[in-house]
Amino acid sequence: MSEMSAQDNTVEFSEDSITPITTEWGRDSEDTPVYAVVSAVAEAEGTDPVELPPLYEAIDSEALNDLFTGRAKSTVGKVTFQYAGYDVTVNGNGEVQARSTNEA
Repeated sequence: MSEMSAQDNTVEFSEDSITPITTEWGRDSEDTPVYAVVSAVAEAEGTDPVELPPLYEAIDSEALNDLFTGRAKSTVGKVTFQYAGYDVTVNGNGEVQARSTNEA
C-alpha cells in the first residue's frame, strides 16, 4: 500500500505494491518471446539490453521462441524461469512479466 505525505510529496511503497515489468510479443511481428524477455528485464534494470548476461545462460532461447511461435496456435500456457535476478514468465497470450527475485 502506498502512502503520500501532503507536505513533501514523498511516496512510500510496501513490498507487495511493486508490480512486475510487463512487455508483449507478437506471433506475426519481430517482437519474439526472447526479444520481449530481454526488453522486460532491461527495462526493470534500467539498462541497455546488451548489458545483460546472455539469455542462453538461463534458457534455450531458440526453444523458447519455437514453443510459442513454431505452430499456428501455441498449446503452451506459460513458461517461467529465472534470468539476471528476475523471475520471468512468458505467457501464450503474448505477455511477458519480469519480477525481481528480491521482491518475491
